[in-house]
Amino acid sequence: MGAGTTEHDIELYQQKIIELNRLAEIGQLSAGILHEIKNPVSFVNNFSRLSQGLVGEILDICRKPLSDMNDTDLADEKDLLETLSQNLLKINENGKRIERIIQGMLAQARSDAAVLEPTDLNQLLEEYSKLAYQGVRADDSTFNVTLKYNLDPQVGNVKLAKGEFGRVIVNLVNNACYAVNEKVKRQPDAYEPIIEITTNRLDGEVEIRICDNGIGIPEDIVAKLFQPFFTTKPQGKGTGLGLSLTYTSVTDTHKGSIEVTSVLGEKTEFSIVIPA
Repeated sequence: MGAGTTEHDIELYQQKIIELNRLAEIGQLSAGILHEIKNPVSFVNNFSRLSQGLVGEILDICRKPLSDMNDTDLADEKDLLETLSQNLLKINENGKRIERIIQGMLAQARSDAAVLEPTDLNQLLEEYSKLAYQGVRADDSTFNVTLKYNLDPQVGNVKLAKGEFGRVIVNLVNNACYAVNEKVKRQPDAYEPIIEITTNRLDGEVEIRICDNGIGIPEDIVAKLFQPFFTTKPQGKGTGLGLSLTYTSVTDTHKGSIEVTSVLGEKTEFSIVIPA
């Protein structure tokens, strides 16, 4: 910084760095989104094609003169219509999934003030954790990890800033992926990498836990994790802003708390508690 740099200038630099970090996260997410969106698009295409065939079979039956219709024709027609109805439901479900992914991407790209709105927390956790995982795989196709979900159905809708909280999940899952991948490099044969994501409905609160069985974090470093620009990753692998912004989002935007516990060489767990 030059001699004439003011406190206002420093704040502007900090904001620019945070914005660049956010854009980098969006770039990483894009790779995961492209992979995740392929599956529902394939479902829509396949079920549309199958449904077109069913419509053709129904039309064949309908073209028969009424005098030639028999019970078998009516039963076939009923079965075809039921199958067509199920196909349309699947098309609708996958279409909504595509819509959610796109809305999530748009929410990530927006930089306006966070707006809390009722959100299916379990669904958001599952979708953003998968996007984070696919984003990592886009850089390293050999990377694999088992995502285990223990999601309490009583959690329901929680008021969240969707895009911002989505970034929280992406940051935590990215860190977990890094931790297990480092352990894979050290003991590749006898190790099964696992990231476990758990939700629980508490009295007036919701708890989210993201636990990995990776390399763990030394005790003296745990206390520094949420400091801006502090990172345990090698140079070029992290900005040191992810967990700082995660902390700010959880505590300031969502009025909750976040804690981390770790056993070196065994596991790391982040626990988030937010108002329900």
